[in-house]
Amino acid sequence: MKYNFLVNIIRKVAYGILKCIFLIRVEGRENIPNAPYIICANHRSYLDPVLIILIFDERVYFMAKSELFKIWWLSPIIRAFGAFPVKRGKSDIGAIRKAIEVVRSNNILGIFPEGKRNRTNEIVLRGEKGVATVIKATGAKVLPVAICGKVRLFGKITVRIGKPLEFTNTDEDNQKIVDTIMQNIKELILKTNNKKKEK
Repeated sequence: MKYNFLVNIIRKVAYGILKCIFLIRVEGRENIPNAPYIICANHRSYLDPVLIILIFDERVYFMAKSELFKIWWLSPIIRAFGAFPVKRGKSDIGAIRKAIEVVRSNNILGIFPEGKRNRTNEIVLRGEKGVATVIKATGAKVLPVAICGKVRLFGKITVRIGKPLEFTNTDEDNQKIVDTIMQNIKELILKTNNKKKEK
């Protein structure tokens, strides 16, 4: 689903502003499949969902922590861009059902499997199993996305889009599915680090 005219204008203006603040590079656009599919990305800053919304031309429906929807001025903005609430720290059946509905309606779902921002020195955190439930229920492809670089003035940020993953075995362990996704994201991040060493 495409964004409406007004939201699309806001996206383009916002992306132009961000490109003046950060050196943004996007790699792997050719790997983007036709909807429906699920974007799974690593999560290190508040800028991560914004980058994905601005980079992908079609609307991405994101799970966002429920606390954000209690902020009166922010709630209508993030809803306009396709966000829906999820309660962190426990199994939110309603959010899972909404995610399944999004994919079954031929849309794009965005998830950060880590469940929170990674503030550690680890490359990625262990992913949570909720995304595997959505994958099994919909049979959707998973698009691994790595967001690399530090969010600082004129800092270099690389968004690397990997090749789509398919999980056809519905008997496969949910944690194993998520671990495979996170491993793919980790390899995309390490690819950036290896390029830096070669220079």
